Amino acid sequence: MNITQLLTMAALSNEVEQPGLFPFPFKIHLIFCIISLLFFFYQFIKDKKYYQLIMGIAIPLSLIIHISENKTFFYAVGAVELALLIAAFIASIFDNKREKEKQATDSGNASAESDTAENSSEKPEESEASESSENKDEGE
Repeated sequence: MNITQLLTMAALSNEVEQPGLFPFPFKIHLIFCIISLLFFFYQFIKDKKYYQLIMGIAIPLSLIIHISENKTFFYAVGAVELALLIAAFIASIFDNKREKEKQATDSGNASAESDTAENSSEKPEESEASESSENKDEGE
């Protein structure tokens, strides 16, 4: 068997699906989209990050590519997908900044609370002694 016979047999085989504009068969694409939809919506419910919601919409939206074999439609869907990926990237940057600000605020509140707790944990005798030593310093 030579290479040309192998290629002829592969071309005539009914089991091999000829790819159109999209490289995956519809069933595999559908399974992938369902899994990604469930994953990203679960992550959004858990973490409340907007890029997860955008990705949860963007990936299943790619299923509309199977509606038509028109190349213009194919490229239009690709442009929409690219715009959604860019939006998800930008949203992830803003989510990370918001998370860092929240952590900084929380750590600032925690340090202020610990300072207040330390001051209130002083014994009244110690605070009176420190006040009287301050008064002596002012008098001199």
